[in-house]
Amino acid sequence: MAPANPRIIALFDVDGTLTIPRGEVTPDMMQFMKSLSEKITVGIVGGSDLPKQEEQLGEGIAKVFPYNFSQNGLVAYKNGELQEIQTIAKFLGEDNIKKVVNWTLKY
Repeated sequence: MAPANPRIIALFDVDGTLTIPRGEVTPDMMQFMKSLSEKITVGIVGGSDLPKQEEQLGEGIAKVFPYNFSQNGLVAYKNGELQEIQTIAKFLGEDNIKKVVNWTLKY
């Protein structure tokens, strides 16, 4: 079901916001998030990978809310479907990575 105001989006961090660091979400917090998602678009952002987010927020969390960004935003899901994976090597390219590594190794 689409939220009442789908153009408004709120992104919530996992550790320290939705849960205590490395802890599991409380039923009250999950109920709040689901209620909020009826009003606006809700997404999850976290530094951990998706399996760790599922340990904390529940299995299938990438399908509960329309947007999920794991690994500090490097992996993006929309409606449970993988959209993009970004890496520094992919972003910079192999030649530039070699330059950075070689420059660093000089020191």
